[in-house]
Amino acid sequence: MSNSSHALKGELEGFRYSTGRVSDRINGVGEIWQDSNYVSLQTQIGELARNSKTVIESGDRACRSIDRFFVIAAEEV
Repeated sequence: MSNSSHALKGELEGFRYSTGRVSDRINGVGEIWQDSNYVSLQTQIGELARNSKTVIESGDRACRSIDRFFVIAAEEV
């Protein structure tokens, strides 16, 4: 794994942890909040989770591409 993809992977893991934690906390307060504002917030968090998954998947593909680039570059030398 190249330094570039390693650094990106670390950032992705931090992002994954943060978004998961937000989702967990919002779901945790669902037992306390039972109003329309909570339902709206929960819907928005669901959208955030879906978008976050897309970001993480794209980042994982970018890491693989970076690693492949360095493998190919090393073969050319």
